[in-house]
Amino acid sequence: MMVDEIKNKIEKPEIKSVVVACNTFLRPEFLKKCLDGVSKLRIPEGIDIKVLVVDNDKDASALAVVDSVKTDFPFEIFYFVEEKRGLSNARNRLLKEAINLGATHIAVLDDDDIPDENWVFELIDLYKTQDNAYIISGPEFCCFDGEFPSFLTNNNIFIKKTTKQKGEIRKVCSTHNAFFPVDIMTKNGIWFNPDFVFMGGEDGDFFFRASEVGYTIVANPDAIVREINDKNRVNLKWILHRSFYNGYSGSYLKYRESGNVFKRLFYIFKVLMVVVLDMFFVPFSIIGGLTFFFNILGLTSKNLGKLLGAVNLKPLNYYKNLNGGIK
Repeated sequence: MMVDEIKNKIEKPEIKSVVVACNTFLRPEFLKKCLDGVSKLRIPEGIDIKVLVVDNDKDASALAVVDSVKTDFPFEIFYFVEEKRGLSNARNRLLKEAINLGATHIAVLDDDDIPDENWVFELIDLYKTQDNAYIISGPEFCCFDGEFPSFLTNNNIFIKKTTKQKGEIRKVCSTHNAFFPVDIMTKNGIWFNPDFVFMGGEDGDFFFRASEVGYTIVANPDAIVREINDKNRVNLKWILHRSFYNGYSGSYLKYRESGNVFKRLFYIFKVLMVVVLDMFFVPFSIIGGLTFFFNILGLTSKNLGKLLGAVNLKPLNYYKNLNGGIK
């Protein structure tokens, strides 16, 4: 059966109860700012809103943050701990608890994101007004927590733009900004894949599989969240690590289930040539200034990640170096 035929058979669920949800791990300052933004959200009339935080720290380090905002918080807020470490485990716990709270839909963002006031309003509005909009995806822009050199803040890793038009169909999206019905899980059994538990990319895989069975993903550039970046990120080490893992996960996702060996070998050869050229060009790129130099370093790191991802075809522990040292 063709995907288009399946799409026609999916009944679009009515929005009755929305859970605004995020996972968190050892980022209390970010979570506090995220929840402060959530507290200011503009909500369409007649929509029941609950807020859900799932902490992946077995010591419940985020509980103090949630407790500190509960008294004056405009929405009912729930907190759970998922002791089994890893992104897929934490995200699946989030989905299960949202279902247990009676949600028909989930609006999800990351704990280091601050939503604009109209974020949920825009997500819901497009869902209601565009017939083929089952999953709504919005952009994530950057904001900086502190003053940093422009040659770092202007790095390509932080310059996030969107060329997506409102209502444009996408193949994948991310958990940093998405809205979707819970029957993706309850009726179709689609959950986050444990293969990605420490690697990242589990969200792209989840939404791709949902779109393949007929839950069309559409873009809404007006539903905005802003990612917080502080001194732990705005530095060369973090930029190079992030670039590398972005490249690695992209190749891994692309070729992990591909049976076309010759296509993969051609890709490896092509990327290898690009990496060699990058390394030759890096020393000379300083002539273009520090911004250009660090962008070339980041690009080289990303291409090296692409190469190793296609060669290894094994999950890589992204968070070992960048988010709490998962081992």
